[in-house]
Amino acid sequence: MPKKHLTSQFIRNLEPQGKRVEYYDQHLIKNNKLKKTGVKGLFIRLTKAGNVYFYYRYYFNEKSKSYKIGSYPNIKLSEAREEAKELSLEVNNGIDPQAEKNKKKHQPETTLFEKLEREYKQQHLPTLRPSTRKEYERIIDVEIAPKLKGLKVNEITTNRLSKILSRKKKDGYPTMANRIRAVLSSMFDYGKTDPEIDLKKNPADDTRRYKTGENKRDRYYEDEEIRTLWKWFESFDLTVQSVFKMLLITGQRKTETMNMKWDDIQKVKKDDFKGMVWTIPAKDAKNKKAHDVPLSDSALQVIETMRPLTGKTDFVFCSPRKDNEPIQWIKASTKKIKDDKDNGISDFRPHDLRRTVATYMADNGINPMIIGKVLNHKGLAQENTITARYNRASYLEDKQEALNRWGSKLKNILEKAKTPITEINKSA
Repeated sequence: MPKKHLTSQFIRNLEPQGKRVEYYDQHLIKNNKLKKTGVKGLFIRLTKAGNVYFYYRYYFNEKSKSYKIGSYPNIKLSEAREEAKELSLEVNNGIDPQAEKNKKKHQPETTLFEKLEREYKQQHLPTLRPSTRKEYERIIDVEIAPKLKGLKVNEITTNRLSKILSRKKKDGYPTMANRIRAVLSSMFDYGKTDPEIDLKKNPADDTRRYKTGENKRDRYYEDEEIRTLWKWFESFDLTVQSVFKMLLITGQRKTETMNMKWDDIQKVKKDDFKGMVWTIPAKDAKNKKAHDVPLSDSALQVIETMRPLTGKTDFVFCSPRKDNEPIQWIKASTKKIKDDKDNGISDFRPHDLRRTVATYMADNGINPMIIGKVLNHKGLAQENTITARYNRASYLEDKQEALNRWGSKLKNILEKAKTPITEINKSA
């Protein structure tokens, strides 16, 4: 069986080989020196269909056994390594992980986490606001269920939940760790009302809340950092790089940008305004109000580069994996930028691009209210019962001027790169 120091990039780039292939994790050694450690017993299985699963192989009572940890990318490599280490400790303490897992499979369904998850979704989530319900469902499906599936609810410990939260915090998302904690707390509180589960105490109550995760962030990027980021963007595939560029050019929110449809882009002639406008539908906007974004030449150029690739689909930034659906994630590319400790922006977050646009607009003399209108930010836009009466199109000309001035500034920043932009494009 092949051995390799596993990396996220290696796993992500695996392609079907017409047969099942397995790779064992091992240490990375360069020049006879240990550089990075693998985990003994951990391996990935690439199926004939191209799916990837994490396994842990161990010996118990002189028999070789394999324990299925989970599938990639539902479980990340770092999480699989941590799980493999914990399984190794169980084996060393005389516990057979696979035997214990088999026991749990035969537990009465009424006591398992799946029952709590199902009933919570059916009974409690409908009582929440649609936007909150959608986010809770996402957190349960992505962050919680894969890690607690198959466990008895009354045997889920505070320590297990703390590991889930601490891993999210270590990945650089303390705020999301707090949100996961809130959902867990709500779920277990609901579980305490079910006599079949017989839950005496909410295990989330004693988990840590990361106070720093909710602090207001004021990070924005300066000229040299923008040039570095732009070079990074152009190293990614066309869809991902175009999303990043649009975030920096328009200052709009990530999810709203990724959901952009070709039908949302129209030519508008109204009063003194004339130009192309991207209308974010109310259902996609964070504040549930339709939002018009005048498109600068730079924005239109990015959009047009996508037309040969996605012009026959509904979405401008269509997913390369799912037919006629918008791209869902840019986390892997974000992590690549953050993992480069030498680029000076290892704290990179896509939302900081939005703050960067606002900062440069303010420095360029744009009225704060107009900046708020561009960003569709209620506070900055100074919306109240008076301004709400104005037709949203009345600000199109002001927003167009603000975005055009920022577009010119961004172009000047990129043209001053130590490496000419044309050369950066060629090397990407």
